[in-house]
Amino acid sequence: MSNPASTNSSNIPQDLKINIRRPARTPLAEESMELHAARLLLLLNYAGIKGKIISRTKIAKMDFFIRYPAYLKKAASIHNIEVSDEVDIRPESPMIRYKYGPWDSKYYNIFALLVAKGLITIFPSKNGDVFELTDRGRYAVNELDTVEFDGIIERCKIVSNLFRNKTGSAIKDFIYEHFPEVTSRSLGEEIST
Repeated sequence: MSNPASTNSSNIPQDLKINIRRPARTPLAEESMELHAARLLLLLNYAGIKGKIISRTKIAKMDFFIRYPAYLKKAASIHNIEVSDEVDIRPESPMIRYKYGPWDSKYYNIFALLVAKGLITIFPSKNGDVFELTDRGRYAVNELDTVEFDGIIERCKIVSNLFRNKTGSAIKDFIYEHFPEVTSRSLGEEIST
């Protein structure tokens, strides 16, 4: 019996090619379109009114508090609501300071993905675009109700308690009044905690 380790290299065909494939890189949260989509579905379900939120401004400002737990805790404290000490975690995915406060340029692609998958509808109204879960979107939210998303779901519920009945402009004004370190940044500058 021959030892495979001692195989003579002359027995290896000269035209043998071995394709060594590197494992796919796991995307960071800020690069994962699916994670952004999941978070926005959860936001619509838990912080919207019957799975509906009116205006991009409102969605972006509510999403800011979900992505930045330290600011959510401060906002809750301003409203005399106590939340858990989850504030030491870094933002799940950074946002930038834009014309009306926190914003993410990926929203356009994420909303297009959610519409294309039949998970949400977007239609105009006199108060701004209406973002609404479809039946398929509600089913997806049920599938996301797992331990991996518990933190996001909990933050969505707190955001709902704080801002569900406010307009996007009112939430923007709240951020400008209470978090000048966010709104005093240059346009396009990343928001850090």
